[in-house]
Amino acid sequence: MSVAITLPAQAGYAGVLRTTAAAMAARCNLTYDRLEDARLAIDEAFAQVVAFAEPDATVECTFQEAPGDLRFVISGATRLLTELPTDSFSWTVLSALADELRAEVELGRLAIHVRLLEPQDVHA
Repeated sequence: MSVAITLPAQAGYAGVLRTTAAAMAARCNLTYDRLEDARLAIDEAFAQVVAFAEPDATVECTFQEAPGDLRFVISGATRLLTELPTDSFSWTVLSALADELRAEVELGRLAIHVRLLEPQDVHA
């Protein structure tokens, strides 16, 4: 299943994405710790997109779920002309939370791709 949300590129809307990420993580049967990782990861990714957003931009977030596997892409129109800086504290936190992570700037849009997996031996 996939879910898409479009919001204004304003920090005050982060809670909507945190709540959605937690719900999607629960649907993926992720543990409570990974659910919390999903909340933090979406918060950090949203903050990155908002920080470099064009004025009056919107942010699109698409979640895809599978058992033990949550993916999301968060994107928006950006002021960046080159790559997203990856030397920030926020990017470091996001890198620690995500199993797969990449950012791209293409055709005036910043997109951050995140994947969170449930460790295979957690229910053993």
